[in-house]
Amino acid sequence: MSTKKHFTTEQATKIGDKLNIDWDRFDVEQFRRGLDVELEHGLNEPATDVTGNDPIITGKIALAHLNEFADYYTRLEKMEREAEEDIARTLSTQSNSSG
Repeated sequence: MSTKKHFTTEQATKIGDKLNIDWDRFDVEQFRRGLDVELEHGLNEPATDVTGNDPIITGKIALAHLNEFADYYTRLEKMEREAEEDIARTLSTQSNSSG
């Protein structure tokens, strides 16, 4: 059973306000996406759960990444998509050469 959840923009704003995020520096949608992504450190993956899906702890992880790059989660999505395409190409090449 998956405990994965998603945060709304309103929830993200409230969490960010509690963390004193300067919304002039950060886009709330990037933060919201970060909250969703960082749930991978929560109850969804018991072996690596460090947050217990606590929204403040999850928000701190997201904020730490946004402090590195304000568009961190856009970059992450692009990198993951490119990696999946690369793996698919590799598997296709292996499949074609073994047949």
